Amino acid sequence: MMENIKIYFGIFGYLFIGVILFLILLGKSSKKIPLKKRYTVNKFIAIIPAHNEENVISNSILSAKKAGFHRVIVILDNCTDDTPIIAQGLGAETIFVNFRSKGRSLAYAIPKIVQKYGEYSFYMIFDADNVIDENYIEHIKPYVESYPVIQTNLYNLNVDGVIPRMYIFMDAIYLRIQKALTLLGLSSIISGYGWGAYGWVFNKHKFDCNSVLEDFEYTVKLPLKVTFVEDATVYDEKPVEFAPSFKQRLRWYRGYFYTVFKENGIVKNLYTIPLIVGAATHILSFLLSLPDPLYVSIPVVVFALHTLIFLLPLNERELKDVKWYDIFLMFFFNTTNLAAILTAMFTYNKTDWVRTPHAYKINV
Repeated sequence: MMENIKIYFGIFGYLFIGVILFLILLGKSSKKIPLKKRYTVNKFIAIIPAHNEENVISNSILSAKKAGFHRVIVILDNCTDDTPIIAQGLGAETIFVNFRSKGRSLAYAIPKIVQKYGEYSFYMIFDADNVIDENYIEHIKPYVESYPVIQTNLYNLNVDGVIPRMYIFMDAIYLRIQKALTLLGLSSIISGYGWGAYGWVFNKHKFDCNSVLEDFEYTVKLPLKVTFVEDATVYDEKPVEFAPSFKQRLRWYRGYFYTVFKENGIVKNLYTIPLIVGAATHILSFLLSLPDPLYVSIPVVVFALHTLIFLLPLNERELKDVKWYDIFLMFFFNTTNLAAILTAMFTYNKTDWVRTPHAYKINV
């Protein structure tokens, strides 16, 4: 019985890989997302949650101003350093909270901000370490006038070091799939930063998220499609050491399992159901297939498939930033995701926020 289950899930796993390869190729294509003006934007508002980010908060504030945002609002969550002084000194509006949670801070602040700036202003969410592309508003405006919720492109702020380059591989797959989902008429996934919506969206569909992966939780709670915008980019700092990276990935998986298992009946976004079911089944098939002789006796096949999946999505910039030997390191780095998945499956109830340290300051 167990052997049959493993065989069925193993077959599904390979079919799932085939689907992923199709999505990657579609996402790498030059096909454009259709645009048709439906909305008129009042103002563009940047919202930046921050907890003790004195080293990097100026990056996000100054780049948001340079990009053309009408207002920059920093949500100061239990800050004990000079983040409030820096934010106010740079002309940002500030909201003080004491939640130690990005999700709960946003849930508290967004209604107040929307009440002040209106339903037809567009509100973009960023992280404190983000650097926003100078032409960001110019690039997102046609999409904002066409779609009510968007997720923009992401890239590394720092590319030096092995760990940051591992994120280039992971993000390349993710971003190609994001574009493909939008092209197929499905919903992309909110990525935590570089996403936004109209005020009327937040008024109608409250941002009320309990997991440590509030972006994914809000995606499946939101009965609207999230449109991916490839033309506008937000840069963020990646962990440079293994321990912070593992904690970050563990938080992601905990949030995923919390949303799937704990928040019963919240999947309102029908456009995300195929992706959620497929990803969940693939994780299960991966775990069930580990003892399979294929993984032991034919490691070359496994490595070749791994190499294909992680090299195929890379675009010209990403190929330039990675090293030739990184694909070998990525194979071992990716195995640590298994440890994170297994740990998250049994600890998804832990919703305490763990801060990822940031210190990569640049001249904006």
